[in-house]
Amino acid sequence: MFESLPESIRALLRLLGQRAAERQTALYVVGGFVRDRLLGLPLEAPDLDLVVVGDAIGLVRALAEQHGGSFTAHPAFGTATWHPPADSPFPTLDFATTRLETYSAPAALPTVTLIDGEDALARDARRRDFSVNTLALRLAPEPLGELVDPLNALPDLAAKSLRILHPRSFVDDPTRILRAARFRARLGFELEPESADHLPEALPYIPALSGERLRRELDLILAEKEPHVALRWLSERGVLAALHPRLSFDERLVKAYTSLTALKPPQDVDPLVLRWAIFGVTFPDDAALLARLALPKPAHKALAEVHRARLALVGLPAEAPPSQIARALAPFCPEALLAAALFEARPERKRVLRYLFVWRQIQVAADGTYLRELGLKPSPLFGKLLTRLRDAVLDGVVNAPEAQRALLREWIQETQDG
Repeated sequence: MFESLPESIRALLRLLGQRAAERQTALYVVGGFVRDRLLGLPLEAPDLDLVVVGDAIGLVRALAEQHGGSFTAHPAFGTATWHPPADSPFPTLDFATTRLETYSAPAALPTVTLIDGEDALARDARRRDFSVNTLALRLAPEPLGELVDPLNALPDLAAKSLRILHPRSFVDDPTRILRAARFRARLGFELEPESADHLPEALPYIPALSGERLRRELDLILAEKEPHVALRWLSERGVLAALHPRLSFDERLVKAYTSLTALKPPQDVDPLVLRWAIFGVTFPDDAALLARLALPKPAHKALAEVHRARLALVGLPAEAPPSQIARALAPFCPEALLAAALFEARPERKRVLRYLFVWRQIQVAADGTYLRELGLKPSPLFGKLLTRLRDAVLDGVVNAPEAQRALLREWIQETQDG
């Protein structure tokens, strides 16, 4: 597997292995990077989960000293991050010391105990979510690039099976259920039967998850190419209802999320916020639910607006001119508008796209400064005149800048004559 990696990645792994070997420290890449390479999936930005048997912080400090950049460390957790210099070809890298994790209560954050010794990698592996995420690539000691399978995960990988590592895995950390849904959506993996049998007993503990932990896992699900696959799976097993009673799966999500592959939204549209807004169309505008999801402000705003955006969109008459459409849609963020449009017929979707790409970009050839130059004093009349001019431009009544200003002077004269 190592020889099939791009040379840039091999060079980075060789360097890391050399620095670890110099310190007589064992170093491995563990988890998704190894799993996905064995599955032959395309390599995008390398996401390396680096595990050190020994002193992770000391290794990272040595990397910063020898190769530049800086590092941050969290001694209580045995973790450290190397931030290479800005001109370095290497990415920011996270390192963790082998550890045990114990849970004082279901859904609580774990207590970390750092461990060492010959069996440290295998013991560390047991804290992970599924067996397929325990596969490791040796960087040090030699042989570099050797595949290490401490918990016999290769048969599970071949079977595309998700096997938890102990019976209380889902109870200890119910977010693992959401990860199972995500791996199903991305990789087509299924929970093996015995692991699936343990899922229901964890449902009562899902409400104990913090909103931030819950939202972080849902962010990752919604970022998948087919998030509806994961959401349906979660709904069928009662997980969405356990997250909040008003959450469920709506079959319309399949078409809405699938439509995103052909949609090229404006540059100011946040893809993740848009995916949240699409999901939000299918559940009520409920303040308690939005608070439970602990959404950042942009996503919270989109979900709070999406239902009103749908009402505004479907309430427009078929013959509405561009100016009327623009006034109706202007109060809403683009993510809410696009999400609303994906649940409506083609004419409504076309209106939203026309508004986002064309009509909202139009600028009139006059402003408050120009009106003052014409002798007007600032007043509410300014806004009325400029809005009227914008409507005229949108509706094709006038186009060229000088023609716009001439029409504006004509209206001002009418006002003064009246």
